[in-house]
Amino acid sequence: QRYIADLIAQMESDGVFPVPVFINGVEAHTIVRDVLTSDHEIDCVAKGTVVRDTTYQPSKSTKVDAIVSTIGFPLVGGPAGSMEAGRNAAVAETLLRNMNVPYIIASPLLLQSIPQWKRSGVLGLQSVVLYSLPELDGAV
Repeated sequence: QRYIADLIAQMESDGVFPVPVFINGVEAHTIVRDVLTSDHEIDCVAKGTVVRDTTYQPSKSTKVDAIVSTIGFPLVGGPAGSMEAGRNAAVAETLLRNMNVPYIIASPLLLQSIPQWKRSGVLGLQSVVLYSLPELDGAV
């Protein structure tokens, strides 16, 4: 999508070094859990206050200062929630607390056109799926 290329170009022009990650599906938390880390998390692991999941891949990991999601949806499980009922909120909370970096949703208008948005505002389904559900994870 052009939107993602434009977002990356704008970030780069603002001096931000984005690390684009493609996920196949909606389980974005696996990327955060397995290959992203932060200064805060590294310090906590060194102090023994955080234990990384056994799926963590330190040789492939990247240190980040923020997480920007362009898919919307909750961090765990997409629009339908996690495959493990009731665990999605706890998993997202733990991952984001351990990372201690901003988690930003930058979703485009996927379910409606810009003229429709200008006439009617954000549609209910778009609002719920792409904005409200991620906000429950702590996204801004």
